[in-house]
Amino acid sequence: MAFGYVGKILQVDLTNRKIEVEEKDDIFYRSHLGGRGIGYHYLLKRVPAGIDPFSAENILVFATGVMTGAPIAASNRFSVIGKSPLTGTAGESEAAGFFGPELKMAGFDAVVFSGKAETPVYLWLTDGKAEIRDASHLAAWGAREVEDALREENGSPKIRVAQTGLAGMNLVRFANITNNLTNFNGRNGFGALMGSKNLRAIAALGSQKIPFADPEFLRKTAVDYARTFKENPLGKGLHHYGTTIFCELLSASGGLPVNNFRQSKLDDPTPVSGDTYNQVLLKKRLGCYACPIQCKRGIALDDPQYGVDSRYGGPEYETMAALGTNLNILDLKAIAKGNEICNRYCLDTISMGMTIAFACECFEKNIITRSDTDGLELRFGDADLMLRLLEMTARREGFGDLLAEGVNRLAVRWGVGDADFNLSVKGQELPMHDPRIKVGVGLGYAVSSYGADHMYAAHDTMFSDAGSFSFKSTVPLGIYRPMPPTQITSDKIRSFARLDCLWKMMDALGLCVFGFAPRGTMSLETLVRCIRAVTGWDTDLYELMQAAERGSLLARAFNFREGFSVKDDRLPQRLFEPKPGGPEAGKKVFQEKDFYEAVKLYYELIGCDPESGRPGRGKLMELGLEEVNDMLGE
Repeated sequence: MAFGYVGKILQVDLTNRKIEVEEKDDIFYRSHLGGRGIGYHYLLKRVPAGIDPFSAENILVFATGVMTGAPIAASNRFSVIGKSPLTGTAGESEAAGFFGPELKMAGFDAVVFSGKAETPVYLWLTDGKAEIRDASHLAAWGAREVEDALREENGSPKIRVAQTGLAGMNLVRFANITNNLTNFNGRNGFGALMGSKNLRAIAALGSQKIPFADPEFLRKTAVDYARTFKENPLGKGLHHYGTTIFCELLSASGGLPVNNFRQSKLDDPTPVSGDTYNQVLLKKRLGCYACPIQCKRGIALDDPQYGVDSRYGGPEYETMAALGTNLNILDLKAIAKGNEICNRYCLDTISMGMTIAFACECFEKNIITRSDTDGLELRFGDADLMLRLLEMTARREGFGDLLAEGVNRLAVRWGVGDADFNLSVKGQELPMHDPRIKVGVGLGYAVSSYGADHMYAAHDTMFSDAGSFSFKSTVPLGIYRPMPPTQITSDKIRSFARLDCLWKMMDALGLCVFGFAPRGTMSLETLVRCIRAVTGWDTDLYELMQAAERGSLLARAFNFREGFSVKDDRLPQRLFEPKPGGPEAGKKVFQEKDFYEAVKLYYELIGCDPESGRPGRGKLMELGLEEVNDMLGE
């Protein structure tokens, strides 16, 4: 008997409206774990080399991990995988919430979409049955209206909906996917990929129970965790503030993006502090499936100018910085309104904010003028302008049609592709964490197979204090010495490679990093015991991390086939400038030469060629991927 997974993967051909069920054995799940591992398996196998991401030949994979739906904290995530419309690379994005567990309880571990429907459709899933249904009437609706309509149409308020929005249907390059209106597969533009297939939504309702090998151990562990997680500062902070406290913390350390990364702190961060947020916006704390942490923010704002629909949730740190501080906007009410608009239309708030910031700086420098912007004067600090541009971008109206292409494509169009303020990596806009205070984060931006992503690996600050829980928890990974966040030694790079693999393991399993060490409070030893209790596998950390490596090497093989190399692992020049604020302001944190030597060393450590990025023959053989080596050639 299979434990933790269903063993069924749904193959949906939208062009021919054909649905098939593919059954997989235990070896397949043990080899890939689920999530990104399953996704990259199909991506490399099914997608022809060199296709346009919007081609019907691209696939879109929704995949749970073997831990998704387990009755324990932070076990609720799923992955979306495809060739990214934003970067052209192998892309992935993870989301929490309730949709992942519901997909599995509806009878499927994953859904692989191919082709393109003639008109907008949605996929209805329930108890092992699947049906493609018309969604023409839903195509231009807001996310809330679509969710309500699908629940009414299919007769249950318990239905979970994953959907793209108006931005995705209009092929905005950085459109995202939302489930239950407050959880997002952000980055990489998968909402646009969904829209390119005329796939408006997936609606799932399941009554099938997921079998677990040792449910009693899981029950006891869940009870213990729920009772004790707030005893650790990490858990207590996440519950009380979510991520909203980071504006204040990062400002103090000189790592808060301000004015398109030209500044890194606020003279007074109080207007966007976690305490101000709790006073002005917070009404209740929200959580994901089976998780007591409740790091999501439920807000209410009855304001004549910036009133919001509370069902879209409240902004988290990335949004507070991207639509706020980095645009010189410090009005939490305006930021909350911007968050609502983005969530309604399924716009990635990071890419959206960074694209506006880029356009504003180009306007400042007279690279573009009013003749390029429909007469708009682009200024930092203008909240009403920000809100107007969100609407225009989602609808691809006027100047918004240009913004919908993202920073890198605009930079090339306007002749500043090599400018220091083209703040993107592989075409994906920078998240809201400045590598000038966290070198490992910068390394993650550069070497990520799918462009800059703050969730690529653990952040350096977790490992600077030898007495911290985060540092102590990583000893099983062979990380024995604390490292200053700005250190770029071989010790830092070796540790980064191991943490990178750990992060990818959790993504494949369907786990949120907020629940488990080193970011969360559950130890790696307990994590492995939970995986055994879910799956029945006699597994260990070594085997699990090898499975994660397998998924990562498949992604790098895909990128190599598509013509990407280590030459694409470049940080924007602005990040090599001296630290603009905070402690040690004016200091140049790292040199370009040292950084790019670190990139090459990283590739050597993970078994890839340090020039081309090609996965090495020996490493592929070690992971049982001989066919991939043959595919790539000599």
